[in-house]
Amino acid sequence: MRLDSGIQDHCDVRGLLDHDEYSGEFRRLLCVAKNDGVSYSECITAAELIRSSSGPGWRQAWEELARSHLRRAEQTRRSGKDAATQKAWLHAANYFMAAAIERTPEGPEPTLLALARTCLRHYLENLTPQGETVAIPWLEGRSLEGFYLPIVPHGADPGPVVVCIAETRRTKEEILSLVLRSARQRGMALLCVDLPDEMAAGCCAPETGITAILDYLTDSRGIDAARIAVIGDGSPSSLVTRGIARDGRVAAAVCDGGVMGLVGDAADRGTRRGAGHDAKLRPSLATDLSAPGATEGRRRHRPRPRPASFDRASSR
Repeated sequence: MRLDSGIQDHCDVRGLLDHDEYSGEFRRLLCVAKNDGVSYSECITAAELIRSSSGPGWRQAWEELARSHLRRAEQTRRSGKDAATQKAWLHAANYFMAAAIERTPEGPEPTLLALARTCLRHYLENLTPQGETVAIPWLEGRSLEGFYLPIVPHGADPGPVVVCIAETRRTKEEILSLVLRSARQRGMALLCVDLPDEMAAGCCAPETGITAILDYLTDSRGIDAARIAVIGDGSPSSLVTRGIARDGRVAAAVCDGGVMGLVGDAADRGTRRGAGHDAKLRPSLATDLSAPGATEGRRRHRPRPRPASFDRASSR
């Protein structure tokens, strides 16, 4: 996630970007601000408060911001200001997520995460066309949860779809905030899904979830696999790469930050199996959303290690 030099050099912002515990989440907020998911000025003000000796602290600063936007959403909803209400719900969700990373002995704050999900649900329900929370059949008695945002009403040509996979160090809620605006501006439906890690998956390899996701889109949504692209972001994205290589149906894939050896092996297999797809995706798909230089109909596997200081796991 790249930041503008002007914002990155601000003294209070720089202080949090250098902080081991909070750098990853603060960097996410600044990137989300580019898509209007939060406010730059509010983030800077919060940074100044957090870094001051008498300030409210990380959790309180973001929670107060979130609750102010939650109140604003209720006020604008009663006034019939739909656009302002949607913006307030999205801002509240992102600020609640930021507040929740300050761990209690039991882990991330569950109440704040629940509030973030509630705000996102309101946001999705009031989109046009309406977004949905979906359950994708996977293992016996187990499903993958995701957000599906169509770009056209049900029954019309669904258009190209971008699948964004959230893995162990990101959630689908975070991924949604990062890519939502870009996808909608470019006329692409969006599916954001949580993919469990290998320990959580138990006896079944988690990359089999990729096949379940593609089956859901092609069978339940009637989408041509040649119009589907997959993005996996984060250090364990090699799981996504392996799943794509095993399945072999998607038109394009961008897996960023995966483990070098695993990605390389899976990419080699995927390149051999994926040749010859007649992609119908818009040419700017991967370029616009994630990977410079990605081209139509070409499978992309470009692992790029992240600096350790911005790795979510090491920052907590």
